[in-house]
Amino acid sequence: MDEERNIDPIFCLRGLQSAKTLACATRGTDGSPRVRYLSALHFELDAVYLLSSRGMPFARQLLADPRLQLLGAVRKGVSVRLTGTAEVVPEDEQVRWRLRIFQECPEYRDLYPPLKHDDSVVFFVRNGYFEYLDLVSSPILRVYVPFGEGKVVPSGYRITDACGRCGSCRSACPENAILPGSPFSIVQEHCLQCGACVEACPRGAVVPV
Repeated sequence: MDEERNIDPIFCLRGLQSAKTLACATRGTDGSPRVRYLSALHFELDAVYLLSSRGMPFARQLLADPRLQLLGAVRKGVSVRLTGTAEVVPEDEQVRWRLRIFQECPEYRDLYPPLKHDDSVVFFVRNGYFEYLDLVSSPILRVYVPFGEGKVVPSGYRITDACGRCGSCRSACPENAILPGSPFSIVQEHCLQCGACVEACPRGAVVPV
């Protein structure tokens, strides 16, 4: 991926596609986290398509709770994460997308017979948000990008009006991502979210976003 380009949804989708195999997190029926690797994928400009056997825990988990995260390593130190909601492809389009995935991932043909509706199901993710994270650049770069109709839910820290402007947080920041002011402020794009500023602040002025 070329960091000189605008980091938009298409840029992030291409980053996930270049990773080829993605880590996927869902919730188990008991609410506990479940993570697996996925490669039975197809990418469009507005959606990511996922294939699974209907009887596998992955499919059953998405049917019970459609929230998921997809994470791909673009290269060492650079990743793209998609947080969103999975939907089942309409029944009259299942074969079409199943065949498209098999065309790109032929190794799955033996696992999921392409013309049997009962053996596999295709989901798609069209709404959510991306997090592009480059830990190699200096300072680091973290960009949140809405996807479809999704809204960004950022993480990290902010500095409240309780700030005494002593500069302790700024001295503690390993990325020099804190600017002086009233109050001091954190440049979110360069924040490592390590929490060093929280530990350093004598007034407790640094709080989670």
